[in-house]
Amino acid sequence: MKQSEKQVKTSKRNFVLALALLLLTNALMGFTLTSMSKKTLRQQINQHMLDVANAAARQLNGDELGSLNIEDKGNDAYNNALEILLSFQDSIKLDYIYGVRQESDGSFTFTIDPADDPAEFGQPVQSTKALRNAANGKADVDKEAHTDEWGRFYSAYSPVFDSQGNVGGIVGVDFDANWYDEKLDSHRAVIIILSAVTMLLGIVLSFIILSQNRKRFAKLLTSLNDLEKEMNKLDSRIVTCSVEKLNMLPPSESELLKTLASGEDLSKPRTDEYETLYTGIEGVYNKFERYMKYMESSTHQDDITNSLNKIAYKEKIIQLDKDIESGYASFSVAFFDINGLKRIYVEHGFDEGETLLYNCSKILRSVYGNDSVYHVTGDEFIVLEDYNDTDDMKAYFSAVDSAIEKYNETAEPEKRLSVAKGSATYKADKYSSYREVFKAAKAACDADKALYYEKKMGGYRKHSSK
Repeated sequence: MKQSEKQVKTSKRNFVLALALLLLTNALMGFTLTSMSKKTLRQQINQHMLDVANAAARQLNGDELGSLNIEDKGNDAYNNALEILLSFQDSIKLDYIYGVRQESDGSFTFTIDPADDPAEFGQPVQSTKALRNAANGKADVDKEAHTDEWGRFYSAYSPVFDSQGNVGGIVGVDFDANWYDEKLDSHRAVIIILSAVTMLLGIVLSFIILSQNRKRFAKLLTSLNDLEKEMNKLDSRIVTCSVEKLNMLPPSESELLKTLASGEDLSKPRTDEYETLYTGIEGVYNKFERYMKYMESSTHQDDITNSLNKIAYKEKIIQLDKDIESGYASFSVAFFDINGLKRIYVEHGFDEGETLLYNCSKILRSVYGNDSVYHVTGDEFIVLEDYNDTDDMKAYFSAVDSAIEKYNETAEPEKRLSVAKGSATYKADKYSSYREVFKAAKAACDADKALYYEKKMGGYRKHSSK
């Protein structure tokens, strides 16, 4: 077989290997994005279920819930708990919310169920690991869907503590497992279609590259035909000559002999023939990197407010505690609590409440920047500022007040924004952990909120941190 023909076969083999790598990369990208999508979606749903269960549990009275029995249906304690659960049932997208208690034998039974087709008081509840964890004082989410007479669900459970710190009852929330599966299937379908389109484009591009390579090799073979006679004479000599002998020749002659022996022009980079293919592979990797960054952004962004969420907040405070331990910490914490948000929800609806949350986040992000504002739960925002001291935080508060005042100029009187706020700056001789700085900022915010209600109600009004 002629050397030139061997070179053509080598080029084809390299092309096949490159094409296989391209297809493998797309397949890996599709598999990775599918796995990440499933994991991220499940984390978001789990966190949403826990937030709902925890929010409802905090509003219930553990002493009253723990003492309820079937004869109490219709009394004040029962009706108060029922109204709280009904408010969540009506305002949040969930299938069921209900009360559960653990019996003396370790089994679980229903207590309060505001559903249209409620479970009977005392009716047994299927025991799961998450439910048992809640009975032991730890909120948890079922990792697997379960099926009962009402359907197939993913469930979350949160304990309700009494005045002695004991679990007086449990709040359970159910979300339709079929809805979750449909969401996951839609994500998977989009990724599969995207991967298929990318692979198709890659194949078309690869055939274009192959066609270009064939033209290049054809041109090379045409040029080599003119040298075929001379090459035949030189082949035997080149094969028998040592590398040292070739190196002894003038550079131009040495390169010519090596070129004829190998069938390639060594004066040109070998990678030039595959430049377009390499560019295509690089494009796939760049696309993969962009999708990775998109998934990371969805994971760390709050859906309602567009600020950073609880996942990003936990990562940040872990880093701050590490900085404190190493002696390099320098930060301030600001805590914001929207006044009267519950009234907005009740009087104007859930959408108006979320609009106010978003506008508050927008104002805070315009003052502090997108990388400093966190919406962790409910009507509260936390700002973590690096390298800023007490005077800086006062200046930021003034900017926030001005921005809120400007916003309220065009807002309806009943929908104006008001926030309580407080801040604290880390000092090594005063605080030993991030939690202590946070508690100081929260206490300052609570004091500001108390002052707000004093002015609004004409006297001090006791209020919760919510």
